[in-house]
Amino acid sequence: MKIVFQGERGAYSELAAKEYFSNSNRFVAVPEFSDVYDAVHDGKAKYGILPIENSLAGSIHQNYDILLKGDAIIVGEIYLKVSHYLIANEGVTSKKIRRVYSHPQAIAQCKNYLTRFKDTEHIPVSNTASAVKKIKKEKMMDAAAIASMQAAIDFNMRVLGRRIEDLDNNQTRFIILGNKPKRLSAKEQDIKTSIVFSLKNIPGALFKALSVFALRDIDLYKIESRPVYGKNFEYLFYLDFAGNIDNDIPEKAINHLREITTFDRILGSYHVGKVVHPIYQKR
Repeated sequence: MKIVFQGERGAYSELAAKEYFSNSNRFVAVPEFSDVYDAVHDGKAKYGILPIENSLAGSIHQNYDILLKGDAIIVGEIYLKVSHYLIANEGVTSKKIRRVYSHPQAIAQCKNYLTRFKDTEHIPVSNTASAVKKIKKEKMMDAAAIASMQAAIDFNMRVLGRRIEDLDNNQTRFIILGNKPKRLSAKEQDIKTSIVFSLKNIPGALFKALSVFALRDIDLYKIESRPVYGKNFEYLFYLDFAGNIDNDIPEKAINHLREITTFDRILGSYHVGKVVHPIYQKR
């Protein structure tokens, strides 16, 4: 199978994809997060993987917005234990560093560590592994990148700092995109459903929306609000809850919810993800 991820070899998305799928599949890097969605939606790839939130830095909002581009759905998730490394070209020392490149989320996850570098510019790039590729390609001798150990191995770079994230329990949740739902087990507690909706402008609308789940003892994992593009101070609500949308009780909850929504979409039902630790290797 062809599976797409954003970035370069050694990106955390690639590590998560290889933990979720077997190594016998074909993993293909694309430049942007939206390219991942488009490849799946257009049938150019069987599956895609997107980071959606981090336990330290929070949600990756642009990827919530991407979920509304078309008809691709969430078919799985995985939680990757993330360890960051400070990576540079051979000959570069910590005292020489004046610029640090990485994805904004990675920079945010290492902000305490980075305070030791005085008068250093933090430069955001689209992907952690892309940061390593950039400083190597341009032979930067006053710069470093924050990325995975796999990126350091793949680009044959020097590691100046190990496990530099602010907290040890640093995890990123990735969602798996596909065009067809996977067959799910009968265990309701092992299944999660993601939906997105907007509400009518009525008093207590959000309370009423959440009540349709509380009345049926349905556990909520997360709720995230995002502004509606082009409409001032109107919001979409992304909600994850326990259960399979094809089962009776969750289906009734959604039908109840639709009494007060102006828009809703089921983003997918899938097995609750497990926490995995990446395996680094030469390749």
